[in-house]
Amino acid sequence: MSDKLLTPNTSASRLRRKGIILSLSSQILWGTAGNVAQYLFNTTNMTVNWIISFRLLLAGIILLGFTWMTHGAKYVMAVWHGFKSSVSLLVFSILAMLGIQLTYFMTIKYSNAATATVLQFTSPVLIIGYVALKRRKLPNFIETWTVLFAVIGTVLLITQGNLSVLSVPLPAVIWGLLLAVSDSLYILMPIKLLHDYGTLPIVAWSFLIGGIIMNFIQPIWVGFPPVNWTTFWILFFMVVPATVFAYLMELQSIPLLPPVTISLLQAAEPISATLIAVLFMGVSFNWVGTLGIILVIATVFIESIPYHKKPIKPKHS
Repeated sequence: MSDKLLTPNTSASRLRRKGIILSLSSQILWGTAGNVAQYLFNTTNMTVNWIISFRLLLAGIILLGFTWMTHGAKYVMAVWHGFKSSVSLLVFSILAMLGIQLTYFMTIKYSNAATATVLQFTSPVLIIGYVALKRRKLPNFIETWTVLFAVIGTVLLITQGNLSVLSVPLPAVIWGLLLAVSDSLYILMPIKLLHDYGTLPIVAWSFLIGGIIMNFIQPIWVGFPPVNWTTFWILFFMVVPATVFAYLMELQSIPLLPPVTISLLQAAEPISATLIAVLFMGVSFNWVGTLGIILVIATVFIESIPYHKKPIKPKHS
């Protein structure tokens, strides 16, 4: 009898652990991918455009094929049956999915993976500002602290405490700010598409569309890097584990975890990116820059704090 009573809790606990492992793994893979890209920029002649063309096109084909096999053609093609949804998907694919890839890798090119990932996590400031303007309402207490931490942290990171000089190159700062804009669009734009047509087909199509567009700019058969085992495994990692698997694991973790837990686990991406950059890529920050990184990452935790306009009065027995 006791075993039967424990079974539901045990099952729920196992599902929660599975969700945490999946979500953490996806964040760490994304954090690692940025450093791998930095390694490629430092050691090969690969360009940002070529990497994006290769990554998005192959990831789109793989993920679309997976979705087709697991859910069927009707599920995959449903988004193209309406003119409005088709246009929305195209706009999202170009401005958000392709935009975030381009701005992320350009920020890495001019700085490093840690800086790029941390700057990406300033996007809540833009989202909070957008929502406040849309609602014509000032941010609440938690949102205000989120903005303050993100802004102060970013200033400390790019100046390393010397306000008269940028320790991060100006092009990296500009691309990093554009990265935050792209990340905001990535979060805000596809809400209705995801609700109506599901996450898998939208992500798969946006990969493929972005990859096709980039191949008009930089075909993957032009400037293909010298073929050796090191290059092969790096590119394999960028496409399969760090893109296809990472997105699939993140999607699988969503129904297993509360939204607050998922948002907290997202801090693993900038943390892992920073640790790998410092330990293996020769990137260093002084204590002021490190404090800036901590403040930006802390916004993830601040946003997860429940906020009540009125204090909850304790119940009296």
